[in-house]
Amino acid sequence: MTRVRAEGALGRGRDSVRQQWRDARDRFVASDPGLTRLRHGTRAVVATSTTVVLQAILSTAAGAPRPAALMHVMIGGIVALNLATTLKDTRRRAIVTTASAAAGGAVVGAASSVLADPWRPVALTVFVAVTFLAVWVRRFGPRWFTAGFVMWQAHFFGLFLHPPASALPGILLAAVISTAWVGLLLVTILARDPEATLQRTVTALRAQARSVLSACLDVLADPASESARRALRAHLIKTSEVALLFDGQLADARALPEGVSPLRLRQWIIDLEIGVDEVAGAVVELADRPRDDAASAVGGTRHTEMAMRRALTELGWSRFDEARMALAVLRQDAHWGEHAARRFVLGGDLLLTSVEDWNSGTVLEQARAENQPGYQPVVQVSGDALPGSAALAGKAVALDAEHWWSPGRMAFTTRQAIQAATAAALALLLGDLISPGRSYWAAIAAFVTFTGASTTSETTRKAIDRTVGTLVGLVVSIGLAHVTGGQHVVAGALMLLGIFLAFYVQALSTTWMICLITIVLGQLYELLRDYTEHLLWIRLAETAAGAAAGIFVTYAVLPVASGDTLVLARRQLLTTLADLLERVGGAVRVPPSFTDRATIYREVVALDEAARQLASAHDSLIRPRVFDADHAGRRHRVAVLVVCASAARSLVQAALALPADPSPVAEDVCRALAAEARRLADVPDLKDQRPTRADAPGIAGEIAEILSGTTDLPVVFTRRCRRLADALGLLSPRAR
Repeated sequence: MTRVRAEGALGRGRDSVRQQWRDARDRFVASDPGLTRLRHGTRAVVATSTTVVLQAILSTAAGAPRPAALMHVMIGGIVALNLATTLKDTRRRAIVTTASAAAGGAVVGAASSVLADPWRPVALTVFVAVTFLAVWVRRFGPRWFTAGFVMWQAHFFGLFLHPPASALPGILLAAVISTAWVGLLLVTILARDPEATLQRTVTALRAQARSVLSACLDVLADPASESARRALRAHLIKTSEVALLFDGQLADARALPEGVSPLRLRQWIIDLEIGVDEVAGAVVELADRPRDDAASAVGGTRHTEMAMRRALTELGWSRFDEARMALAVLRQDAHWGEHAARRFVLGGDLLLTSVEDWNSGTVLEQARAENQPGYQPVVQVSGDALPGSAALAGKAVALDAEHWWSPGRMAFTTRQAIQAATAAALALLLGDLISPGRSYWAAIAAFVTFTGASTTSETTRKAIDRTVGTLVGLVVSIGLAHVTGGQHVVAGALMLLGIFLAFYVQALSTTWMICLITIVLGQLYELLRDYTEHLLWIRLAETAAGAAAGIFVTYAVLPVASGDTLVLARRQLLTTLADLLERVGGAVRVPPSFTDRATIYREVVALDEAARQLASAHDSLIRPRVFDADHAGRRHRVAVLVVCASAARSLVQAALALPADPSPVAEDVCRALAAEARRLADVPDLKDQRPTRADAPGIAGEIAEILSGTTDLPVVFTRRCRRLADALGLLSPRAR
């Protein structure tokens, strides 16, 4: 007996280790869909290190003196680093064109800094002008973002190094050689394979789905745990983001095998996402049931929970036969009375079928059979990353364009260019008060604050993150200086490692990126024999001054209010929801054609993107809890709106599965839900709505009344209609 128990304990231990290893692997794969961040860090290290070596070899061969050679190496390295990490093109011709534009930008930036450097007032004026130009050219697309950024960095380092005018030809040649070399790397050994990237994204999506299933098990293990529920919601949001990334990657024909239709793959990804949502929703619904013994004995809740646990485990381990058996158990009378069990089975079947269809190649065969033109991506991915809030913020400020003098009539990039130039000028003034020779460190902090940030809250967060990251990096650099002092090989290796990690975590945390960059700079000072702790503290002070300048300007000069962006995101979501429901209402009345179905699925993805933008706009807010009385209410409304998007996605799938001649009630329900969504979109502020009249049933009551007139519709369709109506009803206060 003791031996049996020991073997059982050992077996459970092995299973626990396997599960923990699988969960850790899934978290790693899902955290970097398509291995985008890994490739980003690798490009940064390879481009920078090889360029530095190349510049050193060429300078030595040309017989350049050590100061000139060092200058060429530093200019070449910084140009290579910025070009490799900002160039988003994937086609060879486009890469060559962008590298050529960046070469022109580097020449302009370096030449203007060297020529203006002897006269400080002129240098400051040119610096502000270059800052404006570097941001203004972003209006022409990602290619010009890269060219402008490289131009600004070349100008900055020209001012930082103070080279004589006689060194200008060598510096310009070094900049051109660096851009040419990085362009060559990006079309050869660092070239991106779109098909392999798409396959890796599918792997990340499946890993993310398994993470959702694991989080579901945690919720069932401790239904009262709010942290477990938050983790589940976070995994669901991440699943939606990976699905949107997949949808955007489908726009590149090179990502697909010959003859495969992206339209069918879009439907597949939506079905998989619905399956994940339904399984998670069923788990939360069951976890909300009473846990006392009497309720469990009567309703069979605990037995259903055990059966659900088994199904989740089999689904998570991709044991398909066992998973189907576990789902069959939930279909038995002992469990089928639970609505959560029925919902779980439907979602589990859809998830299981989607994964099996992909593994067997059925999806690709179907995609070849119905290869139809007309695919339109909802999101334009850039460098395998989802777009930020710039487009949404631009629409928000454009709404304020009633008068000819209104700032809303100004192009959004012009707005940002004015802000960046003003912040740079103010940062230079503040930086001069700290250290006249290092004031450009304040300017770079102010400039970078406006890169990738569109609203007041985003800019403020980035400025704070940059300052905190600099402080942490400074403390680490001081500690490392005592270890790597005189150890040039170790310092160089730490610099390469720091560059890789900095750009690997760039998409995750500005704080840690800046921390790592600060460590790299500390090691660079050590190699240049210019290291002092006082110098690093000056850099921290200059960074704080630049961050303060950026924060002041973002609120004082042509501000883009975060609240306005959030309101527009909410209206955009509800309007997209109304359009989708109206189109679905027409589709249930008349069987939709292939084009109609493709349009509906595209609008489903558009609704997902609107929900992502809404959640992102809310998360970026600076929320002082003492003064923000509506903090909890706004967070609740955003969560409800995201639930509305998820419920509508499931409703669309049920509506398209209706028989050929459904009851006219189906169209009436979709129209009523669409009308309510459109009404809510027109409300200026949801928190200011008045309670519903006592004699008004609200949208939930209205839908219940419409559905009471028929019994011909499938239960799945009616329940999903009620679920969406309940969610929309939460956005309208009820009468007391």
